Amino acid sequence: MPMQMLAGEGAVYRECLLSLGLELAPGSFARKALHEYIATARPKDRARCVSRIGWHDGVFILPDTTFGDTGGERVLLQTATGGNHAFRVSGSLEDWQDQIGRYCVGNTRLVFAVSAAFAAPLLYVAAAESGGFNLIGPSQTGKTTALRVAGSVWGGGGINGFIKTWRATANGLEGTAKDHCDVLLCLDEMSQVDGREAGEIAYMLANGEGKQRARRDGSGRPPAQWRSLFLSTGEIGLADKMAEAGKFARVGQEVRLADLPADAGARLGLFEALHDFPSPDAFARHLRDATGRYYGEPARAFLKQLTAVELNARADATTKSRDRFMATHVPPDASGQVISVAARFGLIAAAGELATEMGIVPWPEGEATRAAETCFMAWLERRGGTGSLEVEKGIAKVRWFLEKFGDSRFEYLSKEPELRFRPPFNRAGFRKENSDGLMEYFVLPEVWRSEVCAGFDHRAVARAMAERGLLLPSPDGRIQRKERVGGPDTNWVYRITAAIFDDPDNPASPENIGDAGDNGDTQ
Repeated sequence: MPMQMLAGEGAVYRECLLSLGLELAPGSFARKALHEYIATARPKDRARCVSRIGWHDGVFILPDTTFGDTGGERVLLQTATGGNHAFRVSGSLEDWQDQIGRYCVGNTRLVFAVSAAFAAPLLYVAAAESGGFNLIGPSQTGKTTALRVAGSVWGGGGINGFIKTWRATANGLEGTAKDHCDVLLCLDEMSQVDGREAGEIAYMLANGEGKQRARRDGSGRPPAQWRSLFLSTGEIGLADKMAEAGKFARVGQEVRLADLPADAGARLGLFEALHDFPSPDAFARHLRDATGRYYGEPARAFLKQLTAVELNARADATTKSRDRFMATHVPPDASGQVISVAARFGLIAAAGELATEMGIVPWPEGEATRAAETCFMAWLERRGGTGSLEVEKGIAKVRWFLEKFGDSRFEYLSKEPELRFRPPFNRAGFRKENSDGLMEYFVLPEVWRSEVCAGFDHRAVARAMAERGLLLPSPDGRIQRKERVGGPDTNWVYRITAAIFDDPDNPASPENIGDAGDNGDTQ
């Protein structure tokens, strides 16, 4: 127990001891005597205490055991919560393989989820970034089944097994993330989280650091830290969840929590192969029952073999396997966002193949890689390509702005004086018909920067639109051009062509319009 529990009257540690079976006489004398005994005890044996699970100098700590060479030193997890954890074990590795592991073969989402469970400890080994995946799809697709199967690798025993819920505040999930450092964090039903907090939680979990807080004297407390690979489920994606609260998802948030369609496309929901079961429901019920009986042993077997070899050798093999995956599936012109998520897919593929090589999962060689490849392609298709999402979302926002304010904030310049109207309040620019009878828009520079492209690099958006023929540059190549609008003098404007409404790659739907954050650029 931490020495800080001796502060004050000691009620906290007495609660723990009493819950563990200590028989303490009533009255203040026994309490004071116990307090004095613990405070003055000087045991001969020593142990190095750590405050969280996971890797510590090449040694992996779970609440009840340690993996790796400690050099003869005893290493213990020391927290104020005692033995309240889900890293329990039930059944043997062979039971898990026979009742759960072998049924994953042929089901890409199940193989991917289990591989992600083994990939979590490799974040430290391969010096990889934290991040997660959100399995999205309608209710009763099998999303929670995937979480149950993945969570059974690490533990279970409670009503929901190893699964945690999104129904929490950002502060609550901060503690949950710390308790799952270097292990898989399973979060079920994103619909239960407040849409106003969903994006910040995605940032927090992937960035691996909690909120900075102050002590009573004003000095800063060390923030909680962790490495996290998390698997989430939800009927909608992160952007849609944030849209419920009137917020736009930033590209960085969608990179850190990548939305992956749960439906495998075989008309069986999450599944593609039912093995000997007559229906997806029967298959899901078997996996639910099996994960309630057999859990915890695969991760321990994996950690035992993982720490039996020099970690530097493991790191080299893991990074080479990840790099092979990326070289095969990521095109050379892919954006940094795609490369970042692809590296996460590659790490999961490497982890699944390593668990196969160790004999922990009863899969054929290459099964984990094929699953990661299928899931990566599904994510890429849903994303809409390998380009930069900031530019795509920026163009979508321009279109959205024109669709919303095209009539109300753009002064109509008609050739017929009687068709001209009073200049609009809070004018954003001008509009007039071209020679083909199609409407073009002339956006004033400051409005373009501060409103139309707010949250994006307005220059990058303008350049991309010019390349696609959605914006007409000046003859000398400048993005802005001088036009005679609203009077005899010429004004610098951004001239947007009518083709902006015909761009099929950038529909102005809420999920395609994000807020990338103020980039600080000025006109």
